[in-house]
Amino acid sequence: MYLIIDEGNTRVKTAIYSDRRKLWYLEKPQFRLNDIEKVLNKYKPEGAIYSTVRKNEQNEEYANLKEQLNLFIDFDYKTPVPIKNLYQSKATLGLDRLAAAVAAKALFPGKNILVIDAGTAITYEFISSGGEYQGGNISPGINIRFSALNNGTGRLPLVSGSEIDFLVGKNTEEAIIAGVLNGVLFEVSKYIEQFKQQNKNACVIVTGGDCKFFDNKLKNDIFAVADLVLMGLYEILRFNDK
Repeated sequence: MYLIIDEGNTRVKTAIYSDRRKLWYLEKPQFRLNDIEKVLNKYKPEGAIYSTVRKNEQNEEYANLKEQLNLFIDFDYKTPVPIKNLYQSKATLGLDRLAAAVAAKALFPGKNILVIDAGTAITYEFISSGGEYQGGNISPGINIRFSALNNGTGRLPLVSGSEIDFLVGKNTEEAIIAGVLNGVLFEVSKYIEQFKQQNKNACVIVTGGDCKFFDNKLKNDIFAVADLVLMGLYEILRFNDK
């Protein structure tokens, strides 16, 4: 029984995992120990792992949690992981990206895997059939693209959208929505096409807060895994609990 804490750019996801199954889940803007006291008493986790993409975020709440557990891992680039990491600048690799790669390897051993995480940024991670993290790419997420057009120009409005069924906009708002959403879809589709052309025994996983946008828009042999990063953190915690 393990406690998993994943601190993203805008939300903190907290979960209890056992035998690779999620038993409990909470998502909030900030971590508060009071929010999980009853859960800790109920499940009595053997250990916890904490991962963050924020700078210098850990506070007294986490210090108090550490005192209650025998095993507490502050996940960083020095933490042993059950995958060979070939990334050259390991200290700058996003921990969520590495955790997603670990989960992908655990879910689909022996496969060449492309992980697409559509969140604040859209990241592309490449894992070989031999279990090696090859590296990846980063591009702006959907909301960042909308914001950039508004902030970087004098007259374009800030708009938003999560669904689209047209290619060409008939007014400025539609033009922005079509440009952003179709642009993201074309980008992701081309990555998948190129990856499958270059790799046999290939597998594609889509995750992240905006992964629902790709429902019914990509080919059927794409696996949607909502909690990929949490699963990866669980695997890393298990790996270090020896």
